[in-house]
Amino acid sequence: MHPSFIFFIVLAIVVVAVAAYRLGVAVSKASKKESPEARNTVSYDKCLEKNAVAFGYGSFTDARDGETYRTVKIGKQEWMAENLRFKAEGSYAPDNEEANVKPFGRLYTWTTALDIPAEYTTQSPARDLDMYHKIREADYRGIAPEGWHIPSLKEWEELMENLAPKSNGDELRSACFWQNPGKDSLGFFALPAGYRFDNGSFCHFGKRARFWSKDEYGAANAYRMSITDDSADIEGVYRSDALSIRCVKNA
Repeated sequence: MHPSFIFFIVLAIVVVAVAAYRLGVAVSKASKKESPEARNTVSYDKCLEKNAVAFGYGSFTDARDGETYRTVKIGKQEWMAENLRFKAEGSYAPDNEEANVKPFGRLYTWTTALDIPAEYTTQSPARDLDMYHKIREADYRGIAPEGWHIPSLKEWEELMENLAPKSNGDELRSACFWQNPGKDSLGFFALPAGYRFDNGSFCHFGKRARFWSKDEYGAANAYRMSITDDSADIEGVYRSDALSIRCVKNA
């Protein structure tokens, strides 16, 4: 047998062995992450009780439906420490379960969040200049309670200035529900409500949180704040998706 042929056989065996080893490691990590021992067992009530003591949450009541929300001061901003629960057309229960609304809030399309016609899902509000300029004003309310508003891109960026350099977002993640519990050192109490695609499928409940910004991102997208088990970032997403809403108080 020619030496070069033997070499290629040995090389192929080594490549297959390395690939199999890496696959085994990946499967093992995934299995450990999904195992009962790896699941977050911190209860919502315990998590909330600890935060209430640590941050002395404020509160306000939405006059539209009587829902009361916790609030927290972070830097110069005052945020809701819960996701909006106001029931409106174009809003959905996380993972399509109404029982999830109380802790996780509701999910909203971008046009519902901004309280503008659904036609602007794929068209810029600039077609109506009066509405366009109104949305761009500071403290544009949208579907938020009176005295509060849908955050702008700039306001989300200001919030993220409170995170450590190269943060994985654990300052914002709650200690409950996440596979990788957060430190929640700012009292933001982000919960992984997941999101909904416009085809009706619900995704990443228990794994991701996404929050709307009022600002457009291209023809059919808008900026969103995203938190996962190991990251926090701001990027664009389809306006037809349904995400959570966190409101910030008017200046």
